[in-house]
Amino acid sequence: MTSTLEPLSAAEVYLLGLEPRHTRRWGRLVAGALDLWCATTGGRFELTGEGYVVVRLRSDGALELRLPVGGAEAAAELMGILRRQLDTMAPDEFRLAWGLR
Repeated sequence: MTSTLEPLSAAEVYLLGLEPRHTRRWGRLVAGALDLWCATTGGRFELTGEGYVVVRLRSDGALELRLPVGGAEAAAELMGILRRQLDTMAPDEFRLAWGLR
C-alpha cells in the first residue's frame, strides 16, 4: 500500500514553466527591431520569442532542468511533452528519464 505522503506523479514534485532568454538591453532592442522588420516583410524570425522551458522543484523553486527553445511553436511542443511526462511518470522515473539527480 502506498503512503498518502508519497507523490504519485512527478507533477506533484516539479513545476513546469517558460522563462525568457536573458539578454542585455541593447540585444533586446536589436532582436525586437529584427523581428519587426522580418514581420513587415512577411518572414518569421522570432528572436524575441527565444527562451527556456524550465522544470523547478515545487518545494523550494530550485532549478532542475533548463532547455533552450527557439520560438513559441517549439516551446509549446516541448512543454506538451514535459507536461505529459510529469502527469504520467513517477518522480523517480522522470528524474531517470531526464538525467536529474
